[in-house]
Formats: sequence, structure tokens, C-alpha cells
Amino acid sequence: MVFHYVDAIDFQHLVMIAAKKGIDPDTAIENSWLIKNDAFAKEAWEWHKVKVAALKERLLKDYGVDKNGNPKRVPTHKELYRLGWKDLAKYGEEKHKLQLSGVDKIKEEFLGPNYAARNPDEKKGEAAAHGEGEHGAEAHAEHGRVTFPHLSVPREEIGFAAKFTPAWNTYYAIYFTMTGLHGLHVIGGALVLAYYLFFGRKMYETNPEWLANRVEVGGLFWHFVDLVWIFVFPILYLM
Repeated sequence: MVFHYVDAIDFQHLVMIAAKKGIDPDTAIENSWLIKNDAFAKEAWEWHKVKVAALKERLLKDYGVDKNGNPKRVPTHKELYRLGWKDLAKYGEEKHKLQLSGVDKIKEEFLGPNYAARNPDEKKGEAAAHGEGEHGAEAHAEHGRVTFPHLSVPREEIGFAAKFTPAWNTYYAIYFTMTGLHGLHVIGGALVLAYYLFFGRKMYETNPEWLANRVEVGGLFWHFVDLVWIFVFPILYLM
């Protein structure tokens, strides 16, 4: 399976599994298929470890240690075991001296990574993506100035090939939580209004003022749900 424009290297799940099995995180990462078989990933990860070490030193210098001698601030799990597209962009800039203009960098902040500008030698990267094992590693080592490479991974090495779930993506965690809660409110409001629609006749005959008050309250709740959607929709779907 070929993954085009790999713009993140994330070992967080691997580290969590390793922790459950009592395996050292660094050992688990070094023994992973990606590090063993892909030269680009290995080089990027070595670069990342240097950056993490520098971050630890800076946090120690800025915040010091507690009374037990432990650092008050340490890198987060994400900072330790994930390279996002901005990290890979910095890696590409340092390794290939590939600098984008100020305007292009501003565009990236809003539109995401500029794959074309950061992959000037993309054709070599495409050729590398079709290599596997040692041949793939050799090809990646020679693919030139490619910040976001194409990566070929054997299907038997892939356990899960989607990231659109709450466990893997903060955006989708918020997305499913917000839309799920909103959906529950919609169902609740619909049930209340349906109850008044189908069973309100008896209430109307015995106490019409009471029914009118309940319908008004139900209508206010429904408008509240509608108002929430006016904000939820553009935030989750348009921004």
C-alpha cells in the first residue's frame, strides 16, 4: 500500500502498546518496521530525537526541578513521539536548505503544507515509494529534496489505515463529541414535540393553558438546539 505525501510520523499508539507490554518505548520504535525499512523515516526520527533532547534541556533550564529532584516540566507525549507536518518541514529546511518565501509560509499556516514547493524532487520520491525492504530504504536515501515522501508499506505490516477516529485525531474527537451531543438534544426535542403532537389533545381538553405553556417551553428548547447548530456547523464543517 502506497501512502502519498507522508506529512506526519506518529509513534504514540506504538508507545502505548509497548508500555502495556512493559517494553521500552525507544526500543519499540527502533524495532518498528518503519524505522528499520525506511531511510527517510529513520533520518527524520534521529533528527527529532535531537530536538526532543534540546527541548528537555530548555524546559529544565526554564522551570527547574521540584523538591524530589524531578523536572517540573517535561515534553508532552505528543512532543516526544510525533512529528507533524511542521516538524517535517523544519527537518526538510535544515537537511535540504529548502526555504519557502514568507508569503508561502503564511499560506501554509492557513491552507496546510505546500507539497509541491517542499517536494522539488518529487519524481525521485515517487520512484522510491515503489521500493520495499532494503531496496526501498536505499531508494529513499537517494530521493533528493523531498520533505513529504511517498511511502510504500507491505499490507501485512498495516494493522489500521485510518485516522478519522476520536482515538487518533483531536479534531474528530471534538467532532464526534459535539455532533453526538447535538444529535441527542435533537432527538430529545423531537420526542417532546412529538408527544405534544400525538397526545396533546387530552391535555388541550382538560387544561389548554397548561398545554400551551408546555408547547412554548418545548419550542424554546427546539430553537435553542437550532441556535447551537448555527455555531456548530460552520465551526466543524466550514472552518
